[in-house]
Amino acid sequence: MFKWSNFSESLLVRSVYLITIPIVLVQIIGIVIFFELHWDLVLKRSAQSISNEIKILEMQKDLPSRDNYANTLQIITTNNLDLSETKEVSNWIFKKRMKNSLEQISLDFKVLQNENYFIFFNNKNKDYFYLVPKKRVETKTVGGFFLWTIAISIILSLISYLFIKKQIQPLKRLGIITRSFGRGIETPNLKPTGSSEVRGLIKDFNNMHNNINSTLDNQRNMLAGISHDLKTPLTRINLMIEEINNKTLKNSIAQNISEMNVMLNHYLDFIKNEKNENLDEIDTSNFISNIAKNYAKLEVLNNNSNQILIRKNQITRAIMNILDNADKFAEKIFISSNISNNTWKIEIEDNGPGTNLSQEQLIRPFVKGSDQLNQGTGLGLSIVQKLIKLNNGELNFKKSSHGGLKVTVILQI
Repeated sequence: MFKWSNFSESLLVRSVYLITIPIVLVQIIGIVIFFELHWDLVLKRSAQSISNEIKILEMQKDLPSRDNYANTLQIITTNNLDLSETKEVSNWIFKKRMKNSLEQISLDFKVLQNENYFIFFNNKNKDYFYLVPKKRVETKTVGGFFLWTIAISIILSLISYLFIKKQIQPLKRLGIITRSFGRGIETPNLKPTGSSEVRGLIKDFNNMHNNINSTLDNQRNMLAGISHDLKTPLTRINLMIEEINNKTLKNSIAQNISEMNVMLNHYLDFIKNEKNENLDEIDTSNFISNIAKNYAKLEVLNNNSNQILIRKNQITRAIMNILDNADKFAEKIFISSNISNNTWKIEIEDNGPGTNLSQEQLIRPFVKGSDQLNQGTGLGLSIVQKLIKLNNGELNFKKSSHGGLKVTVILQI
């Protein structure tokens, strides 16, 4: 959904503002100066000149040579004119200046216009009319000036927009790569482009990206090697305990071996390099119901039905990991599935002992819930967090109304 705040806060729009606003201000100042120092002055002098000429013709009103003199001044005189085809002067500046000038002749003198002439007459008797051609006052250069001003503003703004947009594109690509890398998705190095500052930023990011990947790869390889090497002696020990006759000791050793295998599987699961899984279309109601079959303690409170596209295997692993944690320490588990506004919210609560740790501590690798929950590897919720982030989702923890922990998974669909 389009939001004006997001658009107006972008670097592209703000950069265009910085260039366009001064251009527009300069053009406005130019127009004001043009009006004050040129056009208004020209119209004032033109109005004064016309009123002086009409004043002279009025002084020669009774002389036979008046018409000849009017022709010399390029003013048409007539005593027969239909005022119904005339209208008020559209140029308000000229109208104002002409009114001030005509008051010097008589307060009764008025001015109207038709298609070709400005018409001056005495409003009292209307027995004689003076027609001044519009070309004496109006000029096409004024309209051209305005069009040129507007065109220049638009052209310069468009050029600045295209130039700045091209400069910002590398930053947008860097933002996309950064968000993807932050969610744990494999990303390639970005080709340095743009200004020298942006190229330097991209080079620094590529170096950081490579160093982080190198460190993570070394840690994964080390942990994978240790986990893999430990599986072989554990398998041999598991075979050797078959020869032990003491059942209590045998069961104790077998249980410890089983826990160690689970821990090693968690280590391998944690360091696994998740790949982008293909999207599958599922029915949310069937998805929750199929998972619920695996947990006897689980009660489904709400289960909306909707067809959506998700990475089914990853989301299944995340939900089951949360339920496995709750199943260890709680007697009752509750799950709710709701879909609204393109969001799928899954809430899992239990009546277990809960935890006093913050959300940041709970998702930190190798951190366990509390002393009384001192079991496992402390990687379960870290794995869940990684899977949810890969699917552009959120993971939140709160205290449950049932006394235990409430885990909320929010996915954009």
